[in-house]
Amino acid sequence: MKKFIHALILVVFSIGCLSTWLVLSLITNSWLPGKALPGLTILCINFRPLLIALPVVAAMYCLWVWFRRADRVPSWMDFFAATMGSLVLVAFPAMLAAYLPLLSYVASHVASK
Repeated sequence: MKKFIHALILVVFSIGCLSTWLVLSLITNSWLPGKALPGLTILCINFRPLLIALPVVAAMYCLWVWFRRADRVPSWMDFFAATMGSLVLVAFPAMLAAYLPLLSYVASHVASK
């Protein structure tokens, strides 16, 4: 049962990282070329490969857990805390970085009317 829960946590963590990566990709694809992006947004976009590396590291840990003997499988609570904690630490600045260009866009359109 512990191995199944590890796999479930890995799937949820990977979906969270993928959705954060997609939001950052949406910013880069939809932003106007003549306008400058905010600094935090550029920083988060540059660290986007981290959102691919984190699930890979978690998958390697899951493989290590799956191929251990059943009586020596570590608790899933530690894995859950590590993955969800890292997801919050990465996704919160990324969502804030996605909000900044939207805020800039709305402010420029309100000021022009």
